[in-house]
Amino acid sequence: MSTGIRRLLFASAIAAGLVALMSITDMIVGVPFAGFSTMMDVMFLLSSLLIIYMVRQCFQELR
Repeated sequence: MSTGIRRLLFASAIAAGLVALMSITDMIVGVPFAGFSTMMDVMFLLSSLLIIYMVRQCFQELR
C-alpha cells in the first residue's frame, strides 16, 4: 500500500474519532455544540463509526 493512501486512511480515522468524541461529549455534557440537537449528535456518532469501520476494512483488505 502506498504511503499516501495509508496517511489518508489514518487522517480520516483520526477525524472520525474526533467527531465521535465531540458528539459523545455533547450528548453527556453539552460542551462543544451546546446540546443543540441530540439527533444530530447520534447521526454524527453513527457516521463516524461507519467511517472507522470502512477504514478498518480497507486496512484488512490491503494486507
